[in-house]
Amino acid sequence: MIGNVCRDLFGFAALFVAAWVIYFTIHLTLAKLRIVRGVGITTVMMAVVAAVLSGLASWVVLGGWFSSPSTYALVSITAPFSFLGFCGIYVLIGPVTVDRSITMTMLCALEESQSKKLARSQLHAEVPFDRLFEKRMRELEGSGTIDTSGEVRITPRGIRTIRAYKWLARTFNLNFQ
Repeated sequence: MIGNVCRDLFGFAALFVAAWVIYFTIHLTLAKLRIVRGVGITTVMMAVVAAVLSGLASWVVLGGWFSSPSTYALVSITAPFSFLGFCGIYVLIGPVTVDRSITMTMLCALEESQSKKLARSQLHAEVPFDRLFEKRMRELEGSGTIDTSGEVRITPRGIRTIRAYKWLARTFNLNFQ
């Protein structure tokens, strides 16, 4: 019995790792080809493709690894879904932080200075807040949360989004930056 559980767990882990390998291969290839840039719907789609491919591969390759057909079916479904959850966490901690972090922009400016330090006014001049603002404006318009034809206007989707975030802020005692 213990042997079967270990073999089933190993099969789950192999499928989970396979999804990561597929995801990183796709992501790195598309980034090198400059097809994907930044974090957005493409990042999500790459994760979904990796989950689907790993799930399909498990049906073709891993059948004999599992203790029963029901375990085989369960692992073939749950491992890709588990990957999606962990991939979401990874994307928020890794690529999103790199792509959208004012903090990282400030640290880069300090690191790139010859003395590794700058006066506050110099640091402020080195951080391109206008570029960051315009990037957010494009993202907000692309997501349908604002409309920039004429004056900038929040859309119904934007209102729903901000209400959800305000609820989260109140619930978890957080402040918007």
